[in-house]
Amino acid sequence: MNSPAFETQYSLSQRQYLAGVDFYTWTRHFHVLRDLCELETGDILEVGTGDGVVRRCLQPLVRSYTVVDVNAQLQPDVLADLREPQPALAGRFDAVVATEVLEHIPFTDLPLCLRHLHGFVRPGGRLYLTLPHRKGHMLVVTPRQRLLKWRFPVGLTSLAEAWNRFVRRRIWIDPHHCWEIGDGRVRRADVQARLAAAGWQAERFAELPYCDYWVLRAVDAPAP
Repeated sequence: MNSPAFETQYSLSQRQYLAGVDFYTWTRHFHVLRDLCELETGDILEVGTGDGVVRRCLQPLVRSYTVVDVNAQLQPDVLADLREPQPALAGRFDAVVATEVLEHIPFTDLPLCLRHLHGFVRPGGRLYLTLPHRKGHMLVVTPRQRLLKWRFPVGLTSLAEAWNRFVRRRIWIDPHHCWEIGDGRVRRADVQARLAAAGWQAERFAELPYCDYWVLRAVDAPAP
């Protein structure tokens, strides 16, 4: 059963999301927007708009931009749960954006959601996907403004995390998340296997601070 804290996320306003934006979120937006601006000019679907930054930046540059979200406070174009069939959206889009969304849904529902995302795009369409990866991070900005990043297993960069992992035998994750890569149950390989089974093939991949990022292309009809 989900906690009361988990349920509160579905009534957050866009202003509340924006007030909570941190460095990690802006870093994610930077990489996703850079690739979208390079690769996409057509019809875009964003699943889970959150702070709305991606939409406001990209909407003037593409043919159409549609948002689907389960949170009515965010005033999406389509109010819907990704786990439910959406025949009105089938095959309408050149690309789907889903950044920090799928971890809010139980991992057992991930294959279904990935198949639904596949069904939204036209043949060869892309999915821009980020998922949180629970790791310790060290970041350095060079004098030429390059961001260098290193990842460490949970428990090596924080005394609190060390206590949780090695004494309490648990890995803390965001209370609004059902799961995260590296949470002791879900591995990146588990996610990649489900992406492949749903007919998604990676074109680009990057380890970003706090999340893994894929640009994927729809290549096969997903398994039923």
